[in-house]
Amino acid sequence: PKNENDEIYILGNPPYLGYSRQDVQQKTDLDFVFNNINGYRSLDYISCWFYLGGKYIRGCNSKVAFVSTNSICQGEQVSLFWPLIINQDLEIGFAHQSFKWTNNAKGNAGVSVVIIGLINKSNNRKIIYNNGLAKYCENISPYLTDSGNYFISKRSKPLSKIQEIGYGSSALDGGNLILSNEEKESICSNYPNAESYIFKLMGSQELIKGVERWAIWIKDNEFEAARQIEPFRKRFEEVAKFRLTSKRPSTIEAANTSYKFGEPRFIKGEVLLIPKVSSERRDYLPLGYFTDIVVMDKAFPIYNAEPYLFGVISSLMHTCWIKAVGGKLETRMSYSSSICYNTFPFPEISQKQKEQINLHVFEVLEEREKNSGKTLAQLYDPDKMPKGLKEAHHQLDLAIERCYRL
Repeated sequence: PKNENDEIYILGNPPYLGYSRQDVQQKTDLDFVFNNINGYRSLDYISCWFYLGGKYIRGCNSKVAFVSTNSICQGEQVSLFWPLIINQDLEIGFAHQSFKWTNNAKGNAGVSVVIIGLINKSNNRKIIYNNGLAKYCENISPYLTDSGNYFISKRSKPLSKIQEIGYGSSALDGGNLILSNEEKESICSNYPNAESYIFKLMGSQELIKGVERWAIWIKDNEFEAARQIEPFRKRFEEVAKFRLTSKRPSTIEAANTSYKFGEPRFIKGEVLLIPKVSSERRDYLPLGYFTDIVVMDKAFPIYNAEPYLFGVISSLMHTCWIKAVGGKLETRMSYSSSICYNTFPFPEISQKQKEQINLHVFEVLEEREKNSGKTLAQLYDPDKMPKGLKEAHHQLDLAIERCYRL
């Protein structure tokens, strides 16, 4: 309890745990604190401290502040959590934007954090800190920016009239259905018929860093023939063993089809590939165009995408949107279909505008082809980006901006 003229100090060190890493007791804590408020089970554990701290200071001359995981101000957590604070007539009085946590302890936590101070609503100026600088503003948004209190919620379908995004495949195989170049060549040299069951595999690392990996992909009607290939048969057996050790009933069930990915979503044909994780230093998402590849769950596919869509997603405009509303992996951009892609506001454009964007897309791809010896990581390093590619992207950016205004 707090009485008039009391000075109360509460010090604590809440664990930095996302919802997938919380134990039973911690999930029970969330049940207790949020009392079945919609979506609370997806919140970080530290949200309990902010919520209770906010209730504690409400209506009195008090403040509360925490060093927190930065994810509480990113992605879906913003729309789930921050209305609960704002609706209590509280606001953010000061904030330090994301930085990597370090201290003198032997084992530093590998985490990026923010510092957020809550106050009762006031007309006083607010302060945002970042990189040793302080910025005064009228309001600090839940995204820790100098703006109003906007909340971007998850969407299952695109807000704009653009093609729907897909999902990659999850192997759940203990690494046995995935091959390196050396393993692929060894199998195919001894069993030439194996090559028809092996497809290029692409995720974020393969796309950006040029890592080459391959997937064994067997259809149900091909299983009997494929199991005659001894290396395949041994790998299928290992997959079954791996899946039987799982605690998930669906994974255990998938041991019966050990020749297939646990969550198979392979579609033959052309695909536009979007990496799930990309460096925050980049001005552009490094996308890829491919044919007949197995897309891993570390990337998003858009099948048979029109070329102009490459231009929209690889634009500076879209990168700004991702950095503003998307989640982060440490400080890297973490792409989400429901928060980054489906919420992106892009105007309906004419066929002539699409054709104009297409021309700029082809120029970007042509410049990339001129530097085909470099990986996308090298091409899109902001300090080393080739001049021709930078200019092609700049012209594409101008074309995208003209879709919003002349």
